[in-house]
Amino acid sequence: MKAWQLSGNIMLVKTSEIMTNKFKPYQFIGYTMMIVLPGILLCIMAGFSSGGNPHSSVIDDEIRIEVNPTIELISVIHYLVADKQYGEGLLPKYSAEIEDYFGQMKEHQAIKFAKLCSTKYQINGDAPMALAVYLDPPPQLEPRIDMSNLPADFDPRWNPALIMDYLDQIRSFAIESNFMTFHNRHKGFHQSAISNLKKMMRKEHICKWFRDFFGYSPNNFKMYIGLLNGSCNYGYKLSLPKEQKISVCLLGARWPDKSGAPTYPKEWFLPVIIHEYCHTYINPLTIRNPEQFRELGEALLNLNREQMVQHGYNVWNVILNEYLVRACTIRFWAHAEGNRAVKKMIENDKERGFPAIEGLVKLFENYENNHTEYKNIVSFLPSIIEYFESYLTGLQL
Repeated sequence: MKAWQLSGNIMLVKTSEIMTNKFKPYQFIGYTMMIVLPGILLCIMAGFSSGGNPHSSVIDDEIRIEVNPTIELISVIHYLVADKQYGEGLLPKYSAEIEDYFGQMKEHQAIKFAKLCSTKYQINGDAPMALAVYLDPPPQLEPRIDMSNLPADFDPRWNPALIMDYLDQIRSFAIESNFMTFHNRHKGFHQSAISNLKKMMRKEHICKWFRDFFGYSPNNFKMYIGLLNGSCNYGYKLSLPKEQKISVCLLGARWPDKSGAPTYPKEWFLPVIIHEYCHTYINPLTIRNPEQFRELGEALLNLNREQMVQHGYNVWNVILNEYLVRACTIRFWAHAEGNRAVKKMIENDKERGFPAIEGLVKLFENYENNHTEYKNIVSFLPSIIEYFESYLTGLQL
């Protein structure tokens, strides 16, 4: 055993966190998972145009914002299961309408099965969404890839047999509950949510930083608003047949306006969107290199397992992803808001159970200042591994 491979009962940080609707900017509350699509341009620019679908809107023909019915269906199921993230109730009017329409379905077999999946296989937090983004709309819910041969970077909590059983159950729920009737009645609500998000994004131009920092950019980008995802935000890379690749960012919903639709204030949301976009680069680097990162991730998780598990960071690659993405986001904020904001973000992350974050941020600053040596984030991986090994070893001295 290496010096930094700590036993599971060691807790260096034990601080409590309460998930509320009133938290400070720069605090990333909830769960995040995202996977990368290399070589694609991601641009948020001033012009906006609306597509013909009232559920979606296109920004400069680069990013499409949508309310995805499959995401909403699976979110409703896990709301009825009472999985914590889906029941935050941050859009009270919408949650009440779901209770009124679907409340009588709580004993449906699909809900019982989803609850079993949640407790036995950890199909909660972001795992239901990781499957949802690969499915066609209800009620057919046809997979967009061969689910008998899952991609290497697919969420490891899923397996082909479990997916098939899960799909059988949620298809029956979609039909018997008339889910699409409920969904289609809310087209105006969906459009209000999309419009509110566009208002925040109109003035933000972030492409250049991503391209400069990571060395390449994602494209073919979709953004889904998850109306029951509350304070939680995710992202996924979809590798579809015929080499089609899509980068998906799934954003939560909160702070309702007078109509009950979510709003997206810049001071909170811009750090979140940067955080999620960073996941499009970071996650594949860990999940595709388990021989290099697994032991590190498990050791970091064991430092503060209780607090991490409480917030859904219960897998080795997820804790590593969070560390790296938070450090990258802080480096963006150093350019956008200066050192005072950076200090605040570092302290917040330490309180949230990421004690190694300050040194990691300094490491990424060195990476930024040496792009002649490090052409992209991939070339910097050995330095990241060396940093975590040194940090973990130091705890044993």
